[in-house]
Amino acid sequence: MQVTVLGASGRTGFHVVRLLTARGHTVRAGLRSRRRADVFRDQPGVQPVVADVTADYGELVEALKDSDVVISAIGAPDPEPESVNLVDRDGAIAAIRAAEEAGVARYVQLSAQFADSPDQGDRLVRSILLAKQISDSVLQKSALTWTIVRPGTLTDGPATGRVKAAGHLEPGRVARLDVAAVLVGVLAEPLTENRGFDVVSGDFPVSAALATLD
Repeated sequence: MQVTVLGASGRTGFHVVRLLTARGHTVRAGLRSRRRADVFRDQPGVQPVVADVTADYGELVEALKDSDVVISAIGAPDPEPESVNLVDRDGAIAAIRAAEEAGVARYVQLSAQFADSPDQGDRLVRSILLAKQISDSVLQKSALTWTIVRPGTLTDGPATGRVKAAGHLEPGRVARLDVAAVLVGVLAEPLTENRGFDVVSGDFPVSAALATLD
């Protein structure tokens, strides 16, 4: 399967690329610039491509062509509303439109817990939740087969391999490595098609948690 990962050099996207190659997928690592390509220099099966969601739209479409799946793990580099709206709202929407134009079939989007109800989330990240709510809504209305993964507070701890996944969950935390496993795991689970769900640390292996989504 040909998978393009947007935000591939980010703290979550990098793990997504690694897991995809470990499972035998051919991966395009979508990067904001060629300068970031060195992080994948020693990873066979990874093709770095420039896919800046805030820059040239035509270049973005070209980067996504021939992809079976796009996994978007993009995120603003800082929490300022201007940056958040540029990346998590407008950039994310541009990527969705580009995927449609490029003929991509499946699109997986990394969102955030409470992005579907920003008024219930932490006020400190309200601008991020609002931006993600808009781009998530655009994805849901697109022609793509979509999945929206809404993790709790992300941590950089070790992978546990165990999560809890459901339409809505109480606030929680979850390791980026486990979220990466979920983003890759949805590709093998039909129950995740055309639905969004929360993910936090839990007691179930990723495949079991996804297979029992309520």
